Amino acid sequence: MIKRGLTQEILKLIACVTMLIDHIGAALMPQYIWLRYIGRIAFPIYCFLLAEGVHYTKDPKKYGIRLAIGVLLSEIPFDLALFGSITPHYQSVMLTLLIAFCMAFFMKQVRNPLLKILIVIPFAAVAEWLRTDYGGMGVVLVAMFVLTRELPYRWMIQTICMAPILWMMEGMWVEICRVWIPVEMLALLSMIPIGLYSGRKSTVNRGVQSAFYLFYPVHLTILYILTLL
Repeated sequence: MIKRGLTQEILKLIACVTMLIDHIGAALMPQYIWLRYIGRIAFPIYCFLLAEGVHYTKDPKKYGIRLAIGVLLSEIPFDLALFGSITPHYQSVMLTLLIAFCMAFFMKQVRNPLLKILIVIPFAAVAEWLRTDYGGMGVVLVAMFVLTRELPYRWMIQTICMAPILWMMEGMWVEICRVWIPVEMLALLSMIPIGLYSGRKSTVNRGVQSAFYLFYPVHLTILYILTLL
């Protein structure tokens, strides 16, 4: 990590802003497809921060409860903002992250690398079965950050490992230099701010930390209201 690089709060802010741009494109301005491209940066940052959070947390129970509350607060705004009605057929990214948190917690309890990898399978399957945002591959992406965080040259390894995971994610395709690639591949750009991460927090203020958790359901609620105007 870079000693004078980006703090945790700046990394979260980048994720929040790019996610907001993505959801504005999805809910309000679908004709501006480039907004969705920018939004690809957000999810890998959240996955990276989750892997870091599980590693450093001294109270995994409290961490998990915060994520669970986020799931409860987010599901209806997610459905309304992006689908226009409440639907049981697709779940928000908060549930993906909660499932990934549970997976990462159990991975942390074992030392055998093979066993760590085997732990990923049932959690990825659950995310896929529940049809969460990013599905099983989203859980696998968190697992990748967990498995590689102690490796030398981890930024390079994570970038290389992320590419096939992103390729397998379902979604739109984009033509770049006459080659069609999955839009999710643009998420590789997220490794730039991740590579600049310093590992530091700029504040321990609980209000600031809570604001980042509340941003997801609040901004979706506002977007849904705007779709009604």
